[in-house]
Amino acid sequence: MKLLLKIAFVILILMVLGTTFIAFKLYFKDEGNRDASLTFFATPRNDTLPFFRGKDLEAYWPEGVSERTAARKVDPFLFKNQLGQNINQSHFQNRISIVSFFFARCHGICPNIVRNLKFVQSAYLKDNLVQIVSYSVTPDLDTPEELSKFAEQKGIFASKWNLLTGDREEIFKIARNTFQADTNTIKKNPTQDFVHSEQIFLIGPDLTFRGVYNGNKSDSVKTLIEDIKILERETNPKTGG
Repeated sequence: MKLLLKIAFVILILMVLGTTFIAFKLYFKDEGNRDASLTFFATPRNDTLPFFRGKDLEAYWPEGVSERTAARKVDPFLFKNQLGQNINQSHFQNRISIVSFFFARCHGICPNIVRNLKFVQSAYLKDNLVQIVSYSVTPDLDTPEELSKFAEQKGIFASKWNLLTGDREEIFKIARNTFQADTNTIKKNPTQDFVHSEQIFLIGPDLTFRGVYNGNKSDSVKTLIEDIKILERETNPKTGG
């Protein structure tokens, strides 16, 4: 009888452990899928980055040049940077741009995104083809003077990284209509007049979208750094990466 009880107890323990193991596997598998969902767009296919189209930024690989006409592009804008200089969409032309949204007084995800983007700044500091552009979503507070102080505090170089401010409605318009910047937030409130996004975007020299990443995750930013090399080879095949 005691032997049967021991066997039953062992079986019960094994069942509990097995169920726990399966639950953990499913949990981490699900977590991995969610993390990957923000970076799978940028996974190279035959050493080529995708283009993006539609309001949901659907990734696609054009069969020919004619199919690129559907690709999402940066819309026209005019803002000022931390030096008080006018910056518009023409500053994206013939350059590889990394775009993010932030505000100087943010104590949430922004500091981590800025830290991660500083790795991009360091990796391409001497590469004139690559630039970073960050739009302030609290432009009423983030004047050029305030952004200049912020840049100095964070080690942001104006020659490499433009911090933009301007008309609030125009910034929100480009954030939501061009970049869909807050479409992937868990809690959506269409009445809340605020954009807060952890996404960063890779823009090609022709102003087309070429990658979407999670700026809050270092692994995703490492992927971005490698994808910039792919885009550089595409832009100038003679560089060889």
